Amino acid sequence: MTALDKRADAPRTDDRGWIAEPLRLALMAVLTMSGLFTLAFEVLYLPVYLGTSHLPPAEDTTLVAAPLAAVAASGAFALPVTALLAAGLNVLFIAAMRTLTDSTRVALLPVIVWTFGFLACTFAGPGGDLMLLSDWPTLLLLLCGLIPPLVYVYLRPAPH
Repeated sequence: MTALDKRADAPRTDDRGWIAEPLRLALMAVLTMSGLFTLAFEVLYLPVYLGTSHLPPAEDTTLVAAPLAAVAASGAFALPVTALLAAGLNVLFIAAMRTLTDSTRVALLPVIVWTFGFLACTFAGPGGDLMLLSDWPTLLLLLCGLIPPLVYVYLRPAPH
């Protein structure tokens, strides 16, 4: 056995230098906060409608208060594309975190932060306004934001 063979069998050491650990922690922080940033985008664009809506015609002398969102019978329908975006991005965040850490708990940090942000959006703001309503697109956003990343973690366990 030569010295080269002995060296190949030796355990690998981390020779990335002193910058590797702070850079890894900074990337993990950026990925964790990215879960919160994408949640803001997903919540704001959740009530997107496709189709046309028809508001009742206003008479000349009176003002008519019409709803801002289209009703279901008016030809427009809700298309929560951001729920699908949440599913894909949360899986990507976990996959990226897995390249930086072997811990499953740490890899789940973006989804944990996303979940707490989602729950915060369900409460009324100081003026009584709600960002997430109690309807099916909100439920779809929650399910798409949690189930695919958790299935990914279950099917791809962390290396030991």
